[in-house]
Amino acid sequence: MLIAKNLAFDAPHGQLFENVNVSLDSAGKKRVAIVGRNGCGKSTLLKLLKGDLEPGRGSVSSSQEVIGHLVQDISFPDEEELVGVYLESKLEEAWMVYQIDIALDEVGLTQEALLWQLKNLSGGQRVRIALAELLLAEPTILLLDEPTNHLDTESIEWLKGFVKNFRGTVAFVSHDRSFINSTADQIWEISAEHNIEVYGCNYDRFLVERYERYQKRLQLHELSQREVTELEEWLAENANHPKYKFTAIVAQKKKALERMEKKAPPMPVADPRVRMKALEQGQKGTVLSAFIENKTYDDRQILKDVRVKIEQGDRMLLEGPNGSGKSTLLNILSGADKDFVGQVTPRANLKIGYLGQFSRLNPDKTVIDEFGAHTRIEYTAGRSTLANFLFPAEFMDSKIKSLSYGQQRRLEFAILLTNKPDLLLLDEPTNHLDLFLREDLERFLLEQGVAMCIISHDAHFVKKLGINKTLKLKIN
Repeated sequence: MLIAKNLAFDAPHGQLFENVNVSLDSAGKKRVAIVGRNGCGKSTLLKLLKGDLEPGRGSVSSSQEVIGHLVQDISFPDEEELVGVYLESKLEEAWMVYQIDIALDEVGLTQEALLWQLKNLSGGQRVRIALAELLLAEPTILLLDEPTNHLDTESIEWLKGFVKNFRGTVAFVSHDRSFINSTADQIWEISAEHNIEVYGCNYDRFLVERYERYQKRLQLHELSQREVTELEEWLAENANHPKYKFTAIVAQKKKALERMEKKAPPMPVADPRVRMKALEQGQKGTVLSAFIENKTYDDRQILKDVRVKIEQGDRMLLEGPNGSGKSTLLNILSGADKDFVGQVTPRANLKIGYLGQFSRLNPDKTVIDEFGAHTRIEYTAGRSTLANFLFPAEFMDSKIKSLSYGQQRRLEFAILLTNKPDLLLLDEPTNHLDLFLREDLERFLLEQGVAMCIISHDAHFVKKLGINKTLKLKIN
């Protein structure tokens, strides 16, 4: 049993948890999805449960459990090593090499994987090797932090099966609604009140129950406030009235008011929404066309004879397995990569908004300085705009490197949309965004008339966006 008791933890930006009581038991074989707003402490919670962080107050204890923790950004000490050499270094004894064969089989890899070089692994392969490493310790509880990030559709489907078939309990942080719906039987939401709300259901049902709980709390708060108001009005009118002035009724009413005020349920916190200004719809016709005759990298051909034509209002999806050149193509279309044979022809005065898969923010700059550097908006107006993207005043002078991955992604969107592009090139735009911000983004994009070219393995996002063109790439 893994137990968190009266857990509290404070971050530089304020309190994350207060009086949290949760538990995980491998015998229960639970599949727990941990959700909440960006920056609310989901990754921190996993680190506390694993024992990699000390709680500010309270305790985390584990009895007869072996805990494996998959972190968000998977890296290896020596990227030049072969997979086999790396995994052998993780064995307790050299003769236990048989465990590697078992672990590889569990993550769906063959013996051939042992000869792969770590630096050449795709996103999906890195997740599988990292999971194989965890399995060598025979964990009973797995803690997975954003395991679907950077995975293609095939790898996500494999991961769903892995999570379902794991013999113990799995708790994971994910913003992939399809993944949560397919795997989770319990949801922990880190709420705005810094505690954890537990729901025994999948994501779709969670949304319904969450709203019902909010409505119930709102009704209780409103009922309590009406009762308080009625007592206050009675006392204001009758406390000095000759009929009641020298009776016990006034004292009783005052005590009743004090009790109500102390026990009054707080006003429930409504979900904050990102406010994004609409983009201007450009003229009809071709926005950008391109012919990529050849693109190589390290003597490997990435793209060959690829034609792209994006019209005003298009919502184009780039499809293909990892390694097929989707991100490379988007980089070329943005104008950032000019090392290819072919031609890209944008419409005159076209403003391209490009969101890469990985952050290009300067980690040592402050939020307000980085925003101003990329938008040329002066300080006061910048603070106002950032507030619309849920960055309060206390974040303005925070260094980028102190933000969560989701907060950094939100800042990138603030920069991107403030510059009012005519064409959106979005590479995995929902990566690291919390569930609620994903829905805000979906609603916003649905209302825009500008052309878009998107890479996404978020099945729910793609389905809702209304794709009208698909360009499929394959590995050359």
